[in-house]
Amino acid sequence: MQQNNSEKLMSAIGAAKKFGRFYCKIISANDADLTGAHQAGIYIAKQAWHIFFEEKGRKGENKDKFIKVYIEGYIPFESRVIYYGKGTRNEYRLTRFWNQSPFHKEEQVGNLIIFIPVDHENFKVWILDTEEEIELFLNTFSLSIMENHAVYDEGTIKDIDLSAKLEQEIEKVSALFNDFPETIQLAETARKVHKCVYKKKAFSPDHILLEWVKTEYNVFRAIEKNVYKDYLTKPFNDLETLITVANSVLNRRKSRAGKSLEHHVDFLLTSYNIPFSHPGKSEGNKKPDFLFPSNDAYANFSFPETDLIFLGVKTTCKDRWRQILNEADRIKEKHLLTLQQGISPNQLDEMAAEKVILVVPKPYHSFYPAAYQHRLWTIEKFIQFAEEKYS
Repeated sequence: MQQNNSEKLMSAIGAAKKFGRFYCKIISANDADLTGAHQAGIYIAKQAWHIFFEEKGRKGENKDKFIKVYIEGYIPFESRVIYYGKGTRNEYRLTRFWNQSPFHKEEQVGNLIIFIPVDHENFKVWILDTEEEIELFLNTFSLSIMENHAVYDEGTIKDIDLSAKLEQEIEKVSALFNDFPETIQLAETARKVHKCVYKKKAFSPDHILLEWVKTEYNVFRAIEKNVYKDYLTKPFNDLETLITVANSVLNRRKSRAGKSLEHHVDFLLTSYNIPFSHPGKSEGNKKPDFLFPSNDAYANFSFPETDLIFLGVKTTCKDRWRQILNEADRIKEKHLLTLQQGISPNQLDEMAAEKVILVVPKPYHSFYPAAYQHRLWTIEKFIQFAEEKYS
């Protein structure tokens, strides 16, 4: 019998804590064979080699092994983990998974897949398919999926590649905080840290937004470690205190992420002198994330509707994209800026039918099905669109 979502999530978190090691990633269009690249199987990041193999793959050699996959509620089956090291290839993949699993691979794009090694040959696997489940799992282990994958190994996390200089600057700045700053101050701190390290390097709007978000996540994680250091070194005297602290940690991780992206988008748009209101104000008490050129223009019915722009901002939008549909009735075509790494073809068709245009950082376009990538806007394209309208 298949589990419901909350049981599935708790089971995945419980197993991840019990075994202490896992690899997880957002399933991309490439993993589901929707890019036309003819590269079969689920891509495994190089940083996760030790989750699947006892020895790292060597360039110039191919190697493989069979593992048994256990998905709760289904019959165990064998899959094949391969390292391709010959020729120009240098990658790990998991094959013989989709055709034996109970999942329709095309519908899994954007979902989180988790591999937990019980031992070298046996793996428990979960796929989480709602934003709430995915966020709670990632927040439980303080993971970022900004680079599409995360490796967790007895508390050691490999999820974002940072330069040594940026890591040093983050450590230095985070040590100044004895408590958590407001989200807007945290966002400002991250941008200052990044500018201090990369003062001479030019970034496109698409890349700089990702850089700011990645930097902020690591600043937050470093501050969190500093603020909670006493809890990490001293035992809890009672269960209630432990539960209270754990809930506080999870709630803060969850609330930071959504606001973080809005703060950075606000700063980015301001730097291009684009007029907007944030938050917006539309019908009744509705508060769209961003209205262009202003709330006053939206409220003025003599202002042309064709000159109004709506921009929603959501870190992920698999389920939540529908929330924006009735947030500004005067604007029929709505833009939604997201860091979502891939969405299934069915969901993309539903968005198109509702006149929702996704604005996705350019580096993430490759995670979407190839046949749909032309529909995506880059952040740079959205900025040019707004500049042309209000110049």
